[in-house]
Amino acid sequence: MFTGHTSHQIGLDVDIWFTPAPDHELSQEEREFNLAQSMVAADRRDVDPKVWTHAHTEIVRAAAEDSVVTRIFVNPAIKKALCREAGAHRDWLAKVRPWWFHDHHFHVRLACPFESAECKEQPLPPADDGCGYELDYWIKKAQLVPKEPPPAQPPKNPITLAGMPPTCRQIVKAP
Repeated sequence: MFTGHTSHQIGLDVDIWFTPAPDHELSQEEREFNLAQSMVAADRRDVDPKVWTHAHTEIVRAAAEDSVVTRIFVNPAIKKALCREAGAHRDWLAKVRPWWFHDHHFHVRLACPFESAECKEQPLPPADDGCGYELDYWIKKAQLVPKEPPPAQPPKNPITLAGMPPTCRQIVKAP
């Protein structure tokens, strides 16, 4: 990915679209240019009830309950819907945190592979479900967030081959 997705380059981050898979194999043009549907209402403060379903909550819950998932980022309006629909079993919500521009997909961060001594785990998320003060803060600011991210800027510190851990350099240089 060329814009705003440098965290995906190490293989521990993945985006999962909320739009269901089509009933056919996508052409190259469809893969490159079909835009996913936003789940967020026009006022940016909640999900769009015309497109959001409880099935969306269940797919995020399933991902959050997977032991290899350390964090999930969603739009604040989506987090609000997840909090509302979670029911009594809410432990999984601690992994799900609000983040800008995740209207169409959720971002999953995976744990470091057990055998990778060079991989550094990120800190654990806060123990609470994130449905209180933190979410209120994000929702209050939602109207200030543009619907589309600004144009991508080149990375401030581009990753060079020399700056990679030795294991990563081996993979890049492999035939």
